[in-house]
Amino acid sequence: MGIKLTKNLSSLGEKKKVKVRISSASPRSAHFRISPSYKISPESLKKVRRVISEDVNDAVEILEVLSDPIRLHILKALRIKDLCVCVFASFLKCEYSKLSYHLKLLRESRLVDYRKEGNFLIYYLTELGKRRLKSIEKLTS
Repeated sequence: MGIKLTKNLSSLGEKKKVKVRISSASPRSAHFRISPSYKISPESLKKVRRVISEDVNDAVEILEVLSDPIRLHILKALRIKDLCVCVFASFLKCEYSKLSYHLKLLRESRLVDYRKEGNFLIYYLTELGKRRLKSIEKLTS
């Protein structure tokens, strides 16, 4: 007999319900044991267990934000100069409503911010955004 749990997961502000079934030992549980013939030190197992149990939600969220080409183009353009939304709309050939969505995600992830100059919103990279962009460039070079 199993136990059903419902857990809320957060991904960019969205709540998702996931049902997890925890059951007592079953014939399938043998597939999840480490083979006795595999040699690994208890210290290594302890380190692996600790790493696997770490919360990676923040990393997943930032990778989801960075996974869209429009958002990456925005970040790379902001590395050159702080820019108005109208520049993005022109060069990306993108509707303002779509840009607004992408910029909102980048702001929520603290990668960009903006300041108001007259009638214009001028976007710029935050220090976190600069570091993340540099990391991406190292990965892709």
